[in-house]
Amino acid sequence: MDATELALVEIGGLFVRIERDGAQGMALRKGLPQRPPARFNRLGEDALYLSPDAESASVAIGGNVVEGETSRLLIRYHVETCKVVDLRQEKSADLYELARQPWRTPLERGEDPPSWTAADIVRASGAVGLIDPSRRRPGLWHVTLFRWNAPGAPTVRVDGPPEPIVVQPDYR
Repeated sequence: MDATELALVEIGGLFVRIERDGAQGMALRKGLPQRPPARFNRLGEDALYLSPDAESASVAIGGNVVEGETSRLLIRYHVETCKVVDLRQEKSADLYELARQPWRTPLERGEDPPSWTAADIVRASGAVGLIDPSRRRPGLWHVTLFRWNAPGAPTVRVDGPPEPIVVQPDYR
């Protein structure tokens, strides 16, 4: 499947990410063997998770926040205009079906999560990343970039100083 068969949309501008104090800017580093596995990346595989606003970013990390560790930093990133696969579009329904499946349970069983298959398809298509609709809060969405700050990929940079933010745990 190449990018012309997928629902591509153009994105660019300011996006945000909520990070722990002391980790700001680490998200931009690539080739980190210790990068933890997540919905769209294997251990050590590059993926930059961003959101269009603080509310979306809070929802994105809410399940990873525990009482007593709610103080974080909101980091703004400027993303150069690029095309990504939009999993919100009907044309991407099959990919979204893979992406929306739980990823932690298969990983705990030593299996590859279905969302990794979706990410592999997007990577193989040549697209830079994807837009993933929020499963916790319909209407919100997130961006995952698989390539950045390299030839043929958008430039991404920190834009301004970090801003303190308190994130509430989401125990759903």
